[in-house]
Amino acid sequence: MESKLLKIKLNPNSRSHLDSLISYMRENIEFPKSEMEQKGYFWDSVFYEKDDYFDYMYIVIKSTDFSKIMMDESKLVVSPFRDVYEKFRSQCWEAEPYIDFEPIFCFNSSVNFSS
Repeated sequence: MESKLLKIKLNPNSRSHLDSLISYMRENIEFPKSEMEQKGYFWDSVFYEKDDYFDYMYIVIKSTDFSKIMMDESKLVVSPFRDVYEKFRSQCWEAEPYIDFEPIFCFNSSVNFSS
């Protein structure tokens, strides 16, 4: 199992929107799980940070092989999660791209969706 850490810069005061997204995902896990399985990865953990200017979301994602993840989303069978996620992205994500930290080693190789 491979892991990556993504750092995403959010607009100020995005915490409540992030909390709503996570709540939706927890209550409707079958939808994000379906999309993530199709894409070939899943969110393992989500973290939040705030400084004087921005909010940040960190996501640990896992995949059996990141070189095989779906890049062409036109083939994605979307679920109701897609609208919720895209609304969050349009309201909260800063225009600049996220930072993809280089993975070194992952000690936790289990694949599960727990709350």
